[in-house]
Amino acid sequence: MLKFGIAMLSLATVASAATAYINQVGYRPGDIKEFALTDANGTVEITDASGTAVLTVTPSAASNWSASGQNVQLVDFSDLNTPGTYKIKVGGQELRQDLKIAANTYVDVVKASLKWYYYQRASMALDETYAGQWKRAAGHTNASSQLHNSTGESGSINSTKGWYDAGDYGRYIVNSGITTYTLLSLYEHFPNYFNTLRWNIPADGTLPDLLAEIKWNLDWMLTMQASDGGVYHKLTSLGFPGDVMPAQDTDPIYVIGKGTAATFDFAGVMAVAARVYKPFDATYASKCLEAAKKAYAWGAQNPNKAYHNPTGVQTGEYGDNWLEDEKLFASTELFVTTGDATYKPNDASGNIPSWADVGGLATYGIVTHAPEFGNVAQAAKDSLLKVADVFVARAQTGFGVVMAKNDFVWGSNAVAANQGVWLLHAYYITGEKKYYQAAVKVLDYLLGKNPLDMSFLTGYGTKTPMKPHHRPSTSDKITDPIPGMLVGGPQPGGEDIGSETWECKDYRTGNAATSYIDNNCSYATNEVAINWNAPFAYLAGAIEAMSNGFIPAVAGVASIEKRPLTSRKVNAEAAPRLRFANQKLFVEKNGKRFNLNGHRIK
Repeated sequence: MLKFGIAMLSLATVASAATAYINQVGYRPGDIKEFALTDANGTVEITDASGTAVLTVTPSAASNWSASGQNVQLVDFSDLNTPGTYKIKVGGQELRQDLKIAANTYVDVVKASLKWYYYQRASMALDETYAGQWKRAAGHTNASSQLHNSTGESGSINSTKGWYDAGDYGRYIVNSGITTYTLLSLYEHFPNYFNTLRWNIPADGTLPDLLAEIKWNLDWMLTMQASDGGVYHKLTSLGFPGDVMPAQDTDPIYVIGKGTAATFDFAGVMAVAARVYKPFDATYASKCLEAAKKAYAWGAQNPNKAYHNPTGVQTGEYGDNWLEDEKLFASTELFVTTGDATYKPNDASGNIPSWADVGGLATYGIVTHAPEFGNVAQAAKDSLLKVADVFVARAQTGFGVVMAKNDFVWGSNAVAANQGVWLLHAYYITGEKKYYQAAVKVLDYLLGKNPLDMSFLTGYGTKTPMKPHHRPSTSDKITDPIPGMLVGGPQPGGEDIGSETWECKDYRTGNAATSYIDNNCSYATNEVAINWNAPFAYLAGAIEAMSNGFIPAVAGVASIEKRPLTSRKVNAEAAPRLRFANQKLFVEKNGKRFNLNGHRIK
């Protein structure tokens, strides 16, 4: 009798340990829908609010995910498409009550992740009309900043606006490079969607909100170009400030360094800006293009001028000794904008973009403007799809995410988000649903389907970060952090662990995907950064735009849209049209369907 009781207790303990990990923001009708299970046995029952079973699913066979050391089953409930809030049960045990399916699932997180850039604005007060309870006084309003001797120049320049880079108040050209490009490309790929999407920020003429926000940073970047065309590396104080609000950070700020990486990053961004802003302000677009050309010329003459922090400067370095990727990025975008063959690159990268390696941004530019690039476009496409296929395969096991164990580095959530953006580009150029579905799984991971069972975006989800390493959120005396910030995410480096009062106690678990702490001491796992939010905003924004019927304005679309511009009249019924159905892009003409390579599919 005693032995029987112990056995029953043991079984109950195992059953109670069962956990379901879901996208806590929700799932979109018509999309793949999947959650993860650990320590569970038996079929899964999904019930509605009344307790009625609406779907019964047999989970996949368990597979081990080395990043977390867990055996995980995946549950595909894509057959459930009715909007509502549901419960998850396994063996009669209720695991969750917050499984949501909703139309326009991600529109709020898209707006929040983009509005966060408004909260990061330097040189202006945030009014309650726009900022709500996170209103604050202006910081770093001094127009003139001294040139540090590391620039090789003396005197001062006027430099205002821009976005604070992360949890601190520095402004950095290199990190602004990939950030601003990613947001510009989000607009460029989905202009009709973002022309009307608003999120309550101050207007800038007739610009859509996304372009108004980007312009705040572009205006600052333009101030950082020297008269010789080179671009200064950063605008910061000599060290990091304490936990104070922007207006209380009164340490002198300096224009520091000038190098190849910043200059080529600047050139690439300004080349994109020139074509994006041209329909709204041709004069501003021309200014951006001339700045891009001038920067590229300086970079070509100074191809190996790497930046490293000079003695006495302790703010973020963003140092980089490999500079060919920045040149590839700049030349690609200048060629797309100008058509000048002297800029045309002859190479492509298969590396997921990061601030230190922007070669992948060139790959995006090439594959989305393939007709102009000839043979290089095929090489770029091959590189992109080879990596994307690896991601698709990874997403079939473990937590159903594309990350490998070695992807859990500083800013691992940005690695995931950039992998999702990469998959979307594979989808754009092939129309193959497998790439779209894997990208959706990345968003699931970031919003809760992960071994920490938390959404990594502040303010959105059942369990979200409350103490990010972000000086305004730490210093404003408001319990809730500013919403819409993607924290860096788990990684085992432990760079912020130590015995000082401002350091963290050891939070490492022995597993990469769970080495994380929600504490403002953790700049290694819980800081925020503009280059981490950008790929998240792109990923969620592109998926939301496509779910509303907006087609990415990439090469295939552009070539179709140009046909009616010829003098020949085209029969509307016979004209080719781009269609989107079942998460797949295809061209339809005369009732026949073709993929984006021109091959008949129906």
